[in-house]
Amino acid sequence: MIPRRYLLTGGTDMVEIKTVSLGNSLALSLPKDGRFKEGQRWLLIPAKDGESYTLVPRIENPYTGPTKQPMTEAWPDVDWNEVE
Repeated sequence: MIPRRYLLTGGTDMVEIKTVSLGNSLALSLPKDGRFKEGQRWLLIPAKDGESYTLVPRIENPYTGPTKQPMTEAWPDVDWNEVE
């Protein structure tokens, strides 16, 4: 049971998870409801209070890929020689 001070109100969709033993480590047990996929990587970010965490999906670094991203001019009609 989650202590009352950790319960959120106002329609927040909360998921209760628990720690489980996995070999010599502890792991977080997540529900198989389509929100989480096996092998997906997550970051567990500690909060300033030292007691809680934020769990966010890890994304690939978009700047390390082999393809270049086009960088178009936002204002192509501006003569930058006239700008002070």
